[in-house]
Order: sequence, then structure tokens, then C-alpha cells
Amino acid sequence: MPKELPCDMLNDSLKECVFKRKNIDAFKKLNKESHFNAREVEALSLIHWKISNEIGCIHRLGFRDLLHAGLDFTENYLIDRIFSAFDKKNDLVITMDSWNLGLSEVLRGSLDEKIKFGYKVYDFMRTKKIRKESIFPMMRGCLIKQQADDDPDEGVKDLIDLLLKKIDIDRDGKVSEEDYNSTIRGKNLLFLQCMGPVFPSRESMCAFLTTFTPRTGRY
Repeated sequence: MPKELPCDMLNDSLKECVFKRKNIDAFKKLNKESHFNAREVEALSLIHWKISNEIGCIHRLGFRDLLHAGLDFTENYLIDRIFSAFDKKNDLVITMDSWNLGLSEVLRGSLDEKIKFGYKVYDFMRTKKIRKESIFPMMRGCLIKQQADDDPDEGVKDLIDLLLKKIDIDRDGKVSEEDYNSTIRGKNLLFLQCMGPVFPSRESMCAFLTTFTPRTGRY
């Protein structure tokens, strides 16, 4: 006789089956719109569904915890901006669609997609011109340690001045999307995250991908 499974486990399996059946069309749509295959979309959607069942709708604070734990992000200031980049419809929650499409850009996005995503995170006010004073709060956490007699804010200002010399191509004192794009393509891909961490490290990304897919390489 096979060992009898607990009723709650059977109920969870049944609920998963119902969830999958109800969202077949949504999965197909997300498969076409993202860089994830059909199985990956289903697995990521299940992860979103389970998290939502555990904590309720994924609001900004819940999203912070997810990025802390799942992708090793530490800068809350930038995580809140990443939340807004995921939440394209301004629902103020991370829906199943925004979860899949946002992770598609972050984990599997093309260079074009990553440039647009990175600039969207940095250009929080959507002005298409990132001013010096807007860069300051993003880069405040970039300096790991200061000497006791140094003013950390002055160090950040010096760092921003150096950065602007590299990426402010038209020398107007602001970083346009064209400046950002041209610098990344013409100088170094590392400038993609020149104003703070927007994408997970390779190690964190691979670790997260292994939770739902064997495809952890570049696509």
C-alpha cells in the first residue's frame, strides 16, 4: 500500500492544477512576450502565485524582501525604482504579468532592453535628462568606506563629477538616454550600471535561475 499523503498536500496540488488551467492563455501570451519558454513561464507564474498566497499582493516592501533574498540586491533606494520599472501599468503591485516580463528583461534581456530598463530605473522622474542632483542619492551607497576625517558626501560628489565627464557626451550637465546608450555601446558595458546596481550579479542570477530552469546560460 502506498503511503497516504496529507490532505493539505493534496489540496495544494489540486490548487496548483486549477491555477495552471485557469491561466493557460496568459502563459501562452507571456511566452510570446518574454524570453522565457513555456515551462519557465509556468514555473515563474507558480512562484508568483505561491508568494502571493503567502504574503498577499506583492507591494513595494514585499518586492524589496524578494530582491534581497532572491537576487541579492541591497540598495532599497534603487529597489524601489526597480519596482516602478517592473510595474509598467502603475498597478502599485507586481502582478503575474509584470513579474514575468520584468524578470525577462533583468535576467534574459537583450542589450537594447537592458539599456532601456537601466535608464528607466535611473530616470525615475521620466524627464529624459538625469541631473547631477538626481544621481547623488543613487550613488551615495557606492563608496564602501571613508576615512574618519573625510566627508562622504564630498566623495560622492567627486565620483559624480568623474562619471559625468565620461557619460555626459553633449556636455549639458545632464545624462540623456542618448548619452547613456552611446557610452555603453562605445566605451564599456560596465557603464550599464554606472549610477548604482540595477541588475543582479552573475552568481545571484544563476542561483535564482536554477530554482525554476536548467537553462542558466546566456540567451
